[in-house]
Amino acid sequence: MTPPPFLLGCTVIFWGWQIHLLIVAIPMAIILETARWVNWRWNLSDKDFNRVTDWSSLALVIVAIYLFDQKSLHGLMTLLSWLPIILFLLLTIQIYSIQNSVKLTSLFYSLRRQEAKGVAINNAAINLSYPYIMVCLLAASVGRGTWFFAGMILLIAWGLWTIRPKRYTSLHWLLLVMVATISAYNTQLGLHNLQTEVEILILDWLEDFFLNKKDPYKQNTAIGDIGRLKQSDKILLRVETTTPLNLRSSSYNLYFGTTWYAKQPVFKTISPTGNGTIWQFTPYPKINDKVRISGYLNRGKGILPIPNGSQQISNFVVPILKTNNFGAIKVEQGPELAIYTAHFGQSTPLDATPTKYDLQLPEKEQNYLLALSKQLNLSNQQPSQALATIAQYFEQNFSYTLNLTTSKSATPLQSFLQHTKAGHCEYFATATTLLLRTVGIPSRYTSGYAVTEYSGLEDVYIVRRRHAHAWTIAYVDGRWQEIDNTPAIWVDFEEDKAAWWEPIYDVFSWLHYKFSYWRWTDDEDGNNSWLLWLILPLILALVWRLYLRERISHVHKQESIAMVGDDSEFNQIIQYLDEKNYVRQSGENLTQWLQRISITRTTDIQLMLSLHQQHRFDPNGLNAEERLQLKKKVAIWLKNHKF
Repeated sequence: MTPPPFLLGCTVIFWGWQIHLLIVAIPMAIILETARWVNWRWNLSDKDFNRVTDWSSLALVIVAIYLFDQKSLHGLMTLLSWLPIILFLLLTIQIYSIQNSVKLTSLFYSLRRQEAKGVAINNAAINLSYPYIMVCLLAASVGRGTWFFAGMILLIAWGLWTIRPKRYTSLHWLLLVMVATISAYNTQLGLHNLQTEVEILILDWLEDFFLNKKDPYKQNTAIGDIGRLKQSDKILLRVETTTPLNLRSSSYNLYFGTTWYAKQPVFKTISPTGNGTIWQFTPYPKINDKVRISGYLNRGKGILPIPNGSQQISNFVVPILKTNNFGAIKVEQGPELAIYTAHFGQSTPLDATPTKYDLQLPEKEQNYLLALSKQLNLSNQQPSQALATIAQYFEQNFSYTLNLTTSKSATPLQSFLQHTKAGHCEYFATATTLLLRTVGIPSRYTSGYAVTEYSGLEDVYIVRRRHAHAWTIAYVDGRWQEIDNTPAIWVDFEEDKAAWWEPIYDVFSWLHYKFSYWRWTDDEDGNNSWLLWLILPLILALVWRLYLRERISHVHKQESIAMVGDDSEFNQIIQYLDEKNYVRQSGENLTQWLQRISITRTTDIQLMLSLHQQHRFDPNGLNAEERLQLKKKVAIWLKNHKF
């Protein structure tokens, strides 16, 4: 089926408008719609279509790998928005071909293989125009612009108008479209919320299964992404501390594009001391405080989050522990649940002294950063004054948001500093790091988690995935100090976005943690008495299940005994004989009883007894003719037999 004139082109332009790619969408629309006025067509064979389909599939795979490498799992949404571009060649070839359709074997390689083997298949030819329209609308939904829903409804109604049933008036059709639109609008509000939660769960699962969340070599950011940054309530860490603090995973010193890299990281293996549970990062630790941290490792591998200035970790048994010169601690053969105590102070032994890369400015960002630094007069200030000036500048002029926008005329970071002046922690941390470098203060971008949420249920601080945070460390007064210019309101902002079912999830997460704790530790510092509270309901549930099962089995058994042979007409003869005081002795079966009282001498009674036994014990029972025969003979016997 061919779409009405200009519907395909308008849909492509609508897609380009929604994802800010009009410069690409307009030429695509012109090429597709021009086919209506061009008379020539390609005479293509099935093999030609097969090649085009294969090239499109290959392009899809290459783009998917590239986006996944550049943007991690966030690249999947970018891939979805690019689908109309990737499939454009295939649709164009179809429209400008004599066939104006594509066979199913061209689209599915499995069907080609079956056809080659001589298997009969339904190799129908389909027009890809309407499926392509749906792909464009799906891709446009990634942008979620203000007019997305209205535009989608108009385009769908336009396509349906040409195939509307002629037996109904146009007014009836318009009324039905209005009702469907209102219903769809209300439904999509709920589905959008559900989609958000499902996407978070799926992305969490994919990241946990396939990826180590924290990469000590590269840190992808959401800088430059468009749309709302989704956050998860999943609990990652449990921290016993007296005050809130940040836990660092790693630091990075080279900014390129929208990604931070660790330039020249060197991992080295350290050896434990004492009884093999203490891992010192300096020969002479100067400890001011400590925190106890519990977190899950991905198949025994991961980066351990620690406070800035960590001197050592204790109560942690693993065969090998590695650290690098950017403060990352890597475990490769650990338990599923890692529990350790981090001891920290003022010095920063894990972080190497600054290098030239800690002062390097990206070429694309250099000019406007230097201009802003000059505007703030940072070069004429002492390091402590420069830190205060930058903090005040962000506090007075910027706001926190997860609704991401960008400008075509500037880089994402420049757009943040000069236009939107609103973003999340990755923007603030990146801007702070690079601004400090403009006045010769060595600085690094740092990623980790903010420990701010106290759980009354567990009596510890809990760290969720949405507590992932980024900040800056600057080399001031001979040590690396934390600089966090993200507005403090971000914590309350995240709390307000928590799902309604979060308390329910927290209970199950706590139970899972307790089970993991019991499984992976000896629990020398405490006891497992809490397990009794789990064992008791489990015992009750088991007893109830066994009791219920016994009741069901008993009832079924009784029912089966009562039902066997009850509907046989021969039972009327047995009842008649009972009424005549023909007593059936103990242990005597039916055949023996009837022989004893001389009832089975006649042919009719023998036939009825045989049919009765077949009805009771034969799995196939009696057919309709045999059942009717039994019924008639019993009726005749009861009517004519006299003793």
